[in-house]
Amino acid sequence: MSHNAPLRAVSPLLTADEKVPRHCSETEYVAFTANLPLTEPARRKHANFHRRFVRTYPDLDTWFAQPPRVRLGWRNGEGQKRRCAPEPGFDPATAWINFNARHYLTYLALTGRVRMDWGWLLGIGVLKPFLIADLLGLPLRDQSEDLRERLLALGHTRDNESFKVPWGLIRLVMHRGDPDLHALTSDDIEAMRHTVRHCERIPGLLQIIGEDRIPALKLSWGTNTYRTGLALFHAGITGHPPAREETIAPPRLCSKPRIDAVFERFLAERALVLRPESMSSTRGGLRRFGLWLDTERPRVDSLDQLNRADLVDFMESVHRLHKLKDPDQPISRAYRAGIISTVAVLFRYAAVAEWDDVPARPLLTHADMPRVIEKVPRFIPEDQLGPVMDQVRQLTCPLQRCALLVAWWSGARRTEIRRLHLDCLDAYPDGTARLRLAAGKALKERTVPIHDEAAEAIRTLVALRQSQSDRGIPDPDLGRPVRHLFLRNGVIAGPDYLFARPLREICEELDILNGVGKPAIHPHRFRHTLGTQLAEKGARVQTIMKVLGHKSPAMSMTYTHISDPTVLADYQAVLQPGAVIAGPLANALRSGQLDQDALDWLKTNFYKTELELGRCLRLPQEGPCECELYLTCAKFVTTPRYAPRMRERLCTERELIADAETRGWDREVERHQRTADRIAGLLDDLGEPHEDAGEEH
Repeated sequence: MSHNAPLRAVSPLLTADEKVPRHCSETEYVAFTANLPLTEPARRKHANFHRRFVRTYPDLDTWFAQPPRVRLGWRNGEGQKRRCAPEPGFDPATAWINFNARHYLTYLALTGRVRMDWGWLLGIGVLKPFLIADLLGLPLRDQSEDLRERLLALGHTRDNESFKVPWGLIRLVMHRGDPDLHALTSDDIEAMRHTVRHCERIPGLLQIIGEDRIPALKLSWGTNTYRTGLALFHAGITGHPPAREETIAPPRLCSKPRIDAVFERFLAERALVLRPESMSSTRGGLRRFGLWLDTERPRVDSLDQLNRADLVDFMESVHRLHKLKDPDQPISRAYRAGIISTVAVLFRYAAVAEWDDVPARPLLTHADMPRVIEKVPRFIPEDQLGPVMDQVRQLTCPLQRCALLVAWWSGARRTEIRRLHLDCLDAYPDGTARLRLAAGKALKERTVPIHDEAAEAIRTLVALRQSQSDRGIPDPDLGRPVRHLFLRNGVIAGPDYLFARPLREICEELDILNGVGKPAIHPHRFRHTLGTQLAEKGARVQTIMKVLGHKSPAMSMTYTHISDPTVLADYQAVLQPGAVIAGPLANALRSGQLDQDALDWLKTNFYKTELELGRCLRLPQEGPCECELYLTCAKFVTTPRYAPRMRERLCTERELIADAETRGWDREVERHQRTADRIAGLLDDLGEPHEDAGEEH
């Protein structure tokens, strides 16, 4: 059967009104065994196995009430090394009867008469249902192989030891007691995965399988179940692919019911407008606040009993918090700020909405938010960028190569790149490649120009993906299924595989490591590098905002403020020996009278010193300057770069002088004349003319 063909539905052999569990008649089973490719003595044995089992357990409910070890039975030399032998005193006659009934029980499950429990299905080890299914006219064998081929076409490795779609498929079918694969749901898959993850809780399973073998079997069974769920999804049978991780109910935020109710209401309303990743940090902040209330304010059972002093105590305690999973390590400054911000937003939100059980006014304000370090974007130096990109171009995996090239040439975030659609690439009217990025952190789709190198990598990957027969994965943002560009083994490729793993190998090979021996380049630095290069080459703030998807100009201005060549040129124009400068501080700079501390501050903060007509080199400890800087401030200095602005200002001052003379405002004439004389003196000191060369007199 081709893996592109739809799977055929099969109806249950019995109606839902029939009793489950129930035996079949001896006549029916003998007629069935007559078609088995066995000798006549072997057929008589199967008939005897059936007869003895029915005589021992006329009511199947009695059989299901027995421990799994009893129901699975045993025979000496069973040949399953992973199964433990029964304990002394085990009834050998019953063990033999139950062991020989496995064929009959499989028949009952495939005809819809029993629903086998997980203890029996996981404890049995080897199941051989396909011959029985074939004789019943069930296409399970072909369907199982079809599902397996679908996964192989999506990139899974053919490995007979670990790649067992039939293992999960047949157990799902027998657990439901329905041979129709189309009756399986995503919930069935997740229920089986949950059972496998916690199989040691199944009563009696540890008496069948040694406890020391459980961890390895969990991994094997979990992989088989996960792959079965993927195959069923891409075959169009289930509605959703299996989740990467088990969904675990989050811990209670506070032990006080009234407080916990407010927290949960806040989370429910914020979830309507925030992305799940933002909700995770919000829940974490509320949990920290709830733990503090439980331990430090045990008598407080409602938030409206708190006052400003309580919240101040909480903020002080936040600065002493350590990680929950690693108590030896303190939480980061950013996380501390996030916790306090979450609590402040809670009180402000609840006060505005006039909720019960909360203070009528917010107890925290914006002034209470901790200040965090504003880091300079970490761009990749040119001497590192070139070798890194050469290694990226040599990557053998087309997904990794394409993802890193797109990261470099587009500056997109990892989440935006991972979720690129299969039709993400088109072109501008002039033929320049254009990339449509999926909605990411800012919840906005956007299009950006993309270099031909990255565009060609995308086209190559698109051609590869179009040959695969995967099904679109539901997109919660768009509300419809989407075929994604970076699909690996049936699911969207993870960020570690696409970005972190190849970059780690490249950095280790090129010896680009930080002070603690870890890779010095992470994926986000490509974004910083593109933003910095755009700023250095004179791109407008609006252009940087568009390309990088920033919400506010302030985010993009970060790159314009730290453009190294620009800052370096200005710095050298003022502070390097022999620089052409003018102003009250000029003589002190020429004679080297600035101490080392002042120079160190200027090196770090030089871009902050710029004014309209020059720079103010006043140090922070000297306090704010309240003078007109280009007139009287002793710390003012300027360079020829500002000469055009000074000439424009000199022209303006002369026009103001003429206007004041016409109006008879003598004091204004005097004030503007002093300003004009001061600007003219600065131009003279710089050796610059008072008028532009092309200006008409």
